[in-house]
Amino acid sequence: MLKLLRRLLLVLLVLASAVGVAAWTCPAELGYRYFGDRIAPVKLHGISGSVWHGHADSAELLGQNLGELDWRLRPSSLLQGAALAHVVLAGGDVVGNGTIEQTADRQLVLHDVEAQLPARIAAPMIDVPLLQLLGTIEIRLAHARLRGYTIADAHGVAFWRNAGVAGAAQARLSDLQFTFATATEGQVSGTVQDLGGPLLASGAFSANAMRYDAKLKLAPRDNNAQVAEALQFVGQPQPDGSRELLIEGRLLGF
Repeated sequence: MLKLLRRLLLVLLVLASAVGVAAWTCPAELGYRYFGDRIAPVKLHGISGSVWHGHADSAELLGQNLGELDWRLRPSSLLQGAALAHVVLAGGDVVGNGTIEQTADRQLVLHDVEAQLPARIAAPMIDVPLLQLLGTIEIRLAHARLRGYTIADAHGVAFWRNAGVAGAAQARLSDLQFTFATATEGQVSGTVQDLGGPLLASGAFSANAMRYDAKLKLAPRDNNAQVAEALQFVGQPQPDGSRELLIEGRLLGF
């Protein structure tokens, strides 16, 4: 009887090892086929590697191709019914890294995300067709939690570095800082301010899954001639000589 029990335990051990090896070497494409819906609104294409250490030729967020994505999944997170991975985004206009967690209740949580993208990507949102946006946007997302397409909680800061415009007018602007956080679930609000330089800027913005809007006050600092010329193509003139820029638009096709 004891000998039979030992053999049974040996068989169970071999089976458990086989299952562990199969899980560890499970192709990433197969894993995404079964669980990809859980990381919506992110979509992956051209998947290779394993579930634990994989690669996607393209990562798509809300219809925007962000570039190549590599990830390393932390096995210990699965013991709590979650999935936590460190990701690196590269190979496209957007580069960045951070930690993404799929919780047991199917929420998507982002931690300590840093990303950079060219300012020209934001041009369609600002809609100043005669001016080209120059410089780089840096995003530092301390924390964000999404339920599907709803932002349940988020806070962070972004910077427009080496800000400038070209086209109908050319000007070096001030670096700008955008601080944001969730005011209520599903609604992100923030403020805009310049960090010193030839452009005076202040304002506020808000966004949800459907719409975004912003109201900015812009003016040349110390009567900077280049900035004053560029602002002639931006917003509406105000009695105090500043310009008021109103921005609004729709997201997700609503």
